[in-house]
Amino acid sequence: IKAILLILFLITMFSATSVAHGTETSGNASGKAEGTISCPDGKSDKGELSFSAFKKDAPIYGSWEVVVGDSSHGKTSNGGYLDSGKIDKKSYDLEGKETTSNICGLDKKADISIQGDCEKGKIQIRADTGWKGNFEGNIDFG
Repeated sequence: IKAILLILFLITMFSATSVAHGTETSGNASGKAEGTISCPDGKSDKGELSFSAFKKDAPIYGSWEVVVGDSSHGKTSNGGYLDSGKIDKKSYDLEGKETTSNICGLDKKADISIQGDCEKGKIQIRADTGWKGNFEGNIDFG
């Protein structure tokens, strides 16, 4: 099941990137950023967030993934899909669901939100199970 989810995630990411760069005014956002994940129990870890969201005459859709850890200790990730929100020229506020939840030892799949400011490259992700992340990186808009 994890392999299937990974394949679907990669297909969605590839499609989202192609669409995001292929349209000019449809409200697309994608990015990759580094930052810190904070767990409800107070632990934190360095991580990386990547996401792609796009909209064209329909609700926003796309995918996201947060990866923590390094190759010597193994990587852990949470990921899922985006299904609503808004994207404008100055900011974005995206909402979705987790389909995989391995970070912070939480078993429950959460509703998530990803918010950011286009100019500053700062991104926040929050899950209703209590984990959150603050990232900084490059965001592309179309």
